[in-house]
Amino acid sequence: MTTSSTLAPRKADLPSVPLVPTGPRGVPLFGSLGAFARDPLAFVTRVAREHGDLARFQVAGTTIYLVSSPALVQELLVGRHGSSIKDQITRGLTRALGQGLLTSEGERWRRQRKRAAPSFSRADIAVYGDTMVESARTLARRMGDGEVRDVHADMTGVTLEVVVRTLFDVASVPDADRVGDTVSSLVESYRTAYVGWQRLLPDWVPTPSRRRFHRSVRDIDRVLAPILRDARASGRRGSDLLSRLIAAVDEDGTGMSDTELRDEIVTLFLAGHETTAIALTAALYLLGEHPEVRARALAEIDEVLGGRPARAADAPRLRYLDAVVREAMRVYPPAWILGREATEDLELGGVTIERGAQLLVSQWVIHRDARWFPEPERFRPERWLDGATEGLPRYAYMPFGGGPRVCIGNHFAMLEALLILATILAEVELEPVADTALRLWPAITLRPTHPVRMAVRRRDPVSRAA
Repeated sequence: MTTSSTLAPRKADLPSVPLVPTGPRGVPLFGSLGAFARDPLAFVTRVAREHGDLARFQVAGTTIYLVSSPALVQELLVGRHGSSIKDQITRGLTRALGQGLLTSEGERWRRQRKRAAPSFSRADIAVYGDTMVESARTLARRMGDGEVRDVHADMTGVTLEVVVRTLFDVASVPDADRVGDTVSSLVESYRTAYVGWQRLLPDWVPTPSRRRFHRSVRDIDRVLAPILRDARASGRRGSDLLSRLIAAVDEDGTGMSDTELRDEIVTLFLAGHETTAIALTAALYLLGEHPEVRARALAEIDEVLGGRPARAADAPRLRYLDAVVREAMRVYPPAWILGREATEDLELGGVTIERGAQLLVSQWVIHRDARWFPEPERFRPERWLDGATEGLPRYAYMPFGGGPRVCIGNHFAMLEALLILATILAEVELEPVADTALRLWPAITLRPTHPVRMAVRRRDPVSRAA
């Protein structure tokens, strides 16, 4: 499989930025809150275009810098890694995720990352390939010829099934499915309670969405507690991720506490299916909109698989499908923005960023920058194969984040996306119905706002095997 690390990225030249970054003026007291809240994607795109690679604006009294060049992103995420922590909104997820890898900081994060990392190596995640394929085949066989389906719901369901089956020994965890359902409810209520305008309210204000959120946190803990307790007590150590995390130890032989284990499990549920489901939805939609791309992808799948089920070992040969996934995540990055907070005054591109300022990096903006991707809004998977992305600055493409805190599950997610796509497309072709558009809303992730309705056409098994 082609990876971004094989593209021999060059270090981007530091851009010239004004000594005093500019940005939208906003309105008294609220700053740019209204414009940001109404259409976040349009807002960050306009700010980057009008005010350059390092822009500055205010939101309800908080100073925010938008960082929009690969060189400055690398300086922030790598060179200044020790001078920042996760941003305010991400840290707010501790209310649900505790101190998992997404939200923890400092020595706690480093210790947990070292414990968990071996379970997510390429070799270790390959063992889950059959599970990914089995789940996708079950879904594909339910798709009836001529049926219209919401592919986002389908992709959410199949990726949730995969995370349940790979995380737990499902034979011994009868309530495993409930964990995923509860996490989904929890995330939805968090968006309303703490990401929108309600984030301006003090924590103690009990809005309906906040009550739902805290109820979901209690529910997931009630479900998880007996699962974790029984897994420890049983002594069973299979290939499931829960068994691996229980067995993981650091240099002095210390394993995870019950609280640490709980936090990592909930984090893996959140990160382990939603972003992949969005990437798959975007890929299927874009393939439906571009029949010539779909035809090339189907030809590759038929040639590589020859009518048999996909395997993890097939991934390196699915080069065009790999390019389809990468291009879908470029055009519609599931993780559309990431943030940091300066813990001390730090210099970025010659500008002093004051302690406490929030720094935002938008994959949506950078992935659609014509300096790095000619015809940036055009879906063209060939750019990942024809040399157009050779020498691309490392942080011009970062669907999984970057720096020391790059997503630990990136290899898992790419293998899952390839195998699920190959399995479904071997069975069916999907075309958007006339009134369907991919409308996305940027909250924690870039989620579809409406059902993504696509018509199913079963493929002829004779022609596939020819």
